[in-house]
Amino acid sequence: MNEDKIGIRSEEIGNKMVVHVEGNLDVHNTHKIEKDLLALVSSSGKSVVFNLSEVPFISSAGLRLLVTTLRHCQEQKISISICGLQPAVEKVFDIIGMQQLFTIYPDLEAALK
Repeated sequence: MNEDKIGIRSEEIGNKMVVHVEGNLDVHNTHKIEKDLLALVSSSGKSVVFNLSEVPFISSAGLRLLVTTLRHCQEQKISISICGLQPAVEKVFDIIGMQQLFTIYPDLEAALK
């Protein structure tokens, strides 16, 4: 995918909504999906798993989007987790301490168990 493009798609697997994010989560892209993302998780009412296996880069804007979505889910009593972090994104998560906010799984299979 072109680095200026970002996409989200969702699917229900069992009792969870899996949101696949594809592209860089940076200042240029996050505003394009924020409204749709919040509407998507609100309408599902199910536990949400963000599959970030197709996200090669995340900036502070992307982190803000994830934290905003986390707070939105917490208000609605919806659990949220993340899976499939690529090495560069995982490094940012480690530096920032995001694993204290999110349950993080190595891949989608583990997140769905």
